[in-house]
Amino acid sequence: MRLINPIILLLCLIWLSSCATTPAATAPQNEDIAWDNRVQLLSNIQKWDLKGLIAIRNERDAGTASLNWQQDHQNYTLSLFGPLGVEAYKMVGGPGMVQLTDPKGKTFSAATPELLVAEQTGWQLPVSSLYYWIRGLSVPGVPAKKQFDHFHHITDLSQQGWQIHYLRYTSIDQVDLPSKIFMDYAALNIKIIISEWHFSH
Repeated sequence: MRLINPIILLLCLIWLSSCATTPAATAPQNEDIAWDNRVQLLSNIQKWDLKGLIAIRNERDAGTASLNWQQDHQNYTLSLFGPLGVEAYKMVGGPGMVQLTDPKGKTFSAATPELLVAEQTGWQLPVSSLYYWIRGLSVPGVPAKKQFDHFHHITDLSQQGWQIHYLRYTSIDQVDLPSKIFMDYAALNIKIIISEWHFSH
């Protein structure tokens, strides 16, 4: 597995703050839940631990990394790993502060993930939106176009310039959560395969 180069890996990790090659997925079980009820159910999930693989491609480079994302309401810890489980980057964040540590122990900090992205990459991205998108939700109060399957899962979401495609859901503790997500923004493509979801309310 080729690790994403430093600038793309940095972008990847920061963007995830706001997956295994053969995921063990089970068929969704709560297929008959209406969308409004699903929004309430998913919005109540604010603590989780997920693992998986992320692949990123742009016009200049491409690569993959393993991901561990622990979220506890507004606080989070994210780690990206390269081959043989070598940790590449770690981010710890919460309200008003985000800190990133690279493989050499150098740290970067900013007040928000969006600001850290801008400082390190020069790109303006809606970083915090993935906090919602990873659960199969649109960002509240932001214009969005949504398409659904027959079971009221979002299949396609257009929001903030991003095209998000939900290709698979997995039932975890009677809740259907995304396990395969493809995302496109101009020339940037991101694929997330989630192999493990653990959550609590």
